[in-house]
Amino acid sequence: MIERLTVFVALFLLPAGVFAAEKTVVTSADGLYTLSNAAVEAVFSGKDFFDIRKLVLGGKSVVHEGMNRTPWILIYKGVQGENPELKPEHAVYKGVQVREEPGAKTLVFTWELTLDYSSAKYPVRMSVTLPDEGELLAWDLEADLPEKWLVTDLKFPRLVVGRPAGARVITTEGWGVERKLEIGTFQARYPSHASSMQFILVHNPEGAFYYGTEDRRGCGKTYSAECSPSTVTFSNAIPASAGWISRGTFRLPWRSLTGFNPRGWEDAVVRWYRPFTFTTEWGSKPLAVRAIPQWCYDADAWVRARHVTDATLDAVLRAAEFFGPGLGVHWYFWHNHPYDTHYPDYLPAQSRFAEMVHQTQQAGARVTPYINGRLWDPAAGSYRRDRGFEASCRKPDGSLYTEIYPTSRVLNTVTCPSTDIWHRKIIGLIDSLQQGIGVDGIYIDQIAAAAPEPCWNPRHGHPLGGGDFWYDGYRRLIGKIRAGHLSEGRILTSEENAECYIDLFDMLLVVNTPHEAERCVIRPVFPMVYSDRAVMSAFTYTPTRVEKMGAGDFRYELAKALLWGAQIGWVDPVLLMDKRVEREARFMRNLMQFRRGVHDVVYGGLFLRELTPSGDNPEVEIPGFGRDTRVLAAEWRKPDGSRVYLVVNMDDVRHRVSLPGVEQPFDVAAASCRRIDL
Repeated sequence: MIERLTVFVALFLLPAGVFAAEKTVVTSADGLYTLSNAAVEAVFSGKDFFDIRKLVLGGKSVVHEGMNRTPWILIYKGVQGENPELKPEHAVYKGVQVREEPGAKTLVFTWELTLDYSSAKYPVRMSVTLPDEGELLAWDLEADLPEKWLVTDLKFPRLVVGRPAGARVITTEGWGVERKLEIGTFQARYPSHASSMQFILVHNPEGAFYYGTEDRRGCGKTYSAECSPSTVTFSNAIPASAGWISRGTFRLPWRSLTGFNPRGWEDAVVRWYRPFTFTTEWGSKPLAVRAIPQWCYDADAWVRARHVTDATLDAVLRAAEFFGPGLGVHWYFWHNHPYDTHYPDYLPAQSRFAEMVHQTQQAGARVTPYINGRLWDPAAGSYRRDRGFEASCRKPDGSLYTEIYPTSRVLNTVTCPSTDIWHRKIIGLIDSLQQGIGVDGIYIDQIAAAAPEPCWNPRHGHPLGGGDFWYDGYRRLIGKIRAGHLSEGRILTSEENAECYIDLFDMLLVVNTPHEAERCVIRPVFPMVYSDRAVMSAFTYTPTRVEKMGAGDFRYELAKALLWGAQIGWVDPVLLMDKRVEREARFMRNLMQFRRGVHDVVYGGLFLRELTPSGDNPEVEIPGFGRDTRVLAAEWRKPDGSRVYLVVNMDDVRHRVSLPGVEQPFDVAAASCRRIDL
């Protein structure tokens, strides 16, 4: 049986009786404190030691007594080099206070730490808040420190729940990934391709447990779900910033949220996370207010050209003629040095590249060459000449973050995006590529794909450690490019889809989402949240050999991309234009031409759900993805509120199928698409 989303995920209201409205109350008896309303009942120890004695969320009891005595872990750095990892067991529990707030009740739990031989004690205060009529518990943390001490890292909130039977974990890796909840630890590092959004979910048929944060500054953090035979331990590992300390008190600058949704993970995502995104800098901008060039919207398909050779140019030109005006071309390996080496010394380009770009444009296609927005090769000539070592991100001991990629096997170091040195380097590349080569845009890799690193270089001007300097540095860099360097009609692209950068780029290339049949299934989590505010392209890596192009996964990737709102393709044109795969090329062209007629849906509209048409719809094994049907469909809501079905037939024969709300069965022609307005 093929699993499909069956909930209208854009709905924000649950049926009456699921979460009834009720003001929050606090009661105390026998040393226990209860924070409750109609949706939540949380019972805490009030003396001797902290524990969550009972936690009922959305009608589901999720913890047992004795499981939650370590809700926080803090790592300190003292003036003499002290570096303790401290937990509640190292402190004296001082109990709980009740704080009345407009529209909410809060319990403040306090522990006192001994960090020196002075008479001072250094409290850690954890607040748990439940709004009136709220469905989620909100968790906050602060800690007092001796003078010049730091909190360098923390895990918070750490919450242990019972392991649900037959559960699966959902992370926001790329498009979204679902895995079986097996024994082990599932981690998702934000913001990056591994965690594009700020939550992790565990679900089974009874509902979904939601663990998330509402950080509006894109700070680095790692969500974890550690599974044992009987429990799941949720935590968030956070590199702290020295900037989070004020007047001797460290404060975590965002709230964490936990809840259980009996309607399932889809409803949890749309009901609890999507509304938060509209309150952020990156999520508050609809496409209509962004100055994205029209050709970027019209680039309904992309190819990825590699190398500056006659074979590559011939394939690109034939693809441009075959697909017609609007084809986008990402171009790799165009510089003199081998790929992933000597970054950022791309220039001068290979001597023929500028002419190849011009010929491609004359054929009606658009070219965006690849550069990397994060790495500096310490062996490159520019690293010493242009003071790259001063821009490098530094560990606490002053050493470099060094990464090695299988494409080159050379050393690359991570550059701090807050530095003017790096800003000048990237801006210079942008200027040269536009003015010297005449490209239509620049594809800046890793900004929306690779996670931030804590930086301890005191000369960079940002607070030491983690925090928002990474997010702020890239926003300032891209802001400078757009304000004074990006020529009219040019675009900026990045790889992957870390949410906090979606408004910086005209298009996001989403290709790294893992999939492995039933062990690792791609779910449309990102489109459920952001399909109305981002332009995306591709789905996953496409086949790299001609003989694999017709195995079924290439068509499947194109179909999924179209249904989830992305521009299709990102395929090697040398393979695509091979005569042995003519049918696959025609299928891709059919989808490209169809997509041109649904811009009113996929740009500014909201993806609601996938669904499987009934009727003549045979199943097939898709290599790397598992079993699915020949005819696929998705439901969207247009900006005007009307709903639309998009339907794709991957087969080479016609199929007659049915969909909910459509009175009569309908035909979908071979290797084609249909739009049905409801």
